[in-house]
Amino acid sequence: MRRARFHWVDVFTRQPFAGNGLCVFPDARELSDAEMQALARETNQSETTFVLPPTVEGAHYRARIFTPGGELKFAGHPTLGTAATLVNIGKLVGPELVQESAAGLTRVFVTPDKVILQAPPPRVLGEVEAERVARAVGVPVLRPTLIESGIAHLVMQVADLETLAAAQPDTTALTALSQELGCTGALLFCLQSAGNAYLRARLFAPLFGITEDPATGSAGAPLGAYLHQSGLLPGAASSFWYEQGVEMGRPSRLWLEVAAQHDGALRVAVGGAVTPVGEGEFRLP
Repeated sequence: MRRARFHWVDVFTRQPFAGNGLCVFPDARELSDAEMQALARETNQSETTFVLPPTVEGAHYRARIFTPGGELKFAGHPTLGTAATLVNIGKLVGPELVQESAAGLTRVFVTPDKVILQAPPPRVLGEVEAERVARAVGVPVLRPTLIESGIAHLVMQVADLETLAAAQPDTTALTALSQELGCTGALLFCLQSAGNAYLRARLFAPLFGITEDPATGSAGAPLGAYLHQSGLLPGAASSFWYEQGVEMGRPSRLWLEVAAQHDGALRVAVGGAVTPVGEGEFRLP
């Protein structure tokens, strides 16, 4: 009987059992694709990562990222949580690591305060009919826009916290819309929030078996691009905290840095705390 060792962390929080949970398998060399998918279903986390030797020069490791429903090219909280775990268990030395994934290479900085990733440059792919999106997510929305950064998300603003809390997606309709657009999730946000967070967000990704995600690092760059395009950033070069997962009872705090470059491109970094909560092993036939 084989044994597959794992480490469990909560990402985007300093408190155990908050933020977005992640199961990391730091050595997946003996696991098949089918076993990785089965383990991702078994952990039932929004994502589970499997660490392999890199295949690209310059990378320190390769990460495969699975949801309960399938494999992703890229995702934010798994990238942050995997890098932090590999440093915490002594497998790699920080502060700067380069992760290889199906989306390419990602620079990750592991610091005592937070873990930060340099997001793939966001690309605005176009707006989607607001009424159709509103029917899929269950509340009125403003300027739903498809934006890609490693993977694509549909980003939209809502009027206030009450509207955000009232969102109740039609799973069938949102799944069909996501398939048609080729996007992973639908991110709703409003600028009104509590404490020192600039905004609050919610994300739904039923296409990948995620009813609602407590925190979505891969949506940070699309969100930053949306705010920049809409003139909603606090300043030309902005850094701020925002929150997600509150309505789920898994409050998360995400750090977002957005800066416009001279050529018009955006540089976006996403970060947050990573908290270890457990470890163990699965027994495999």
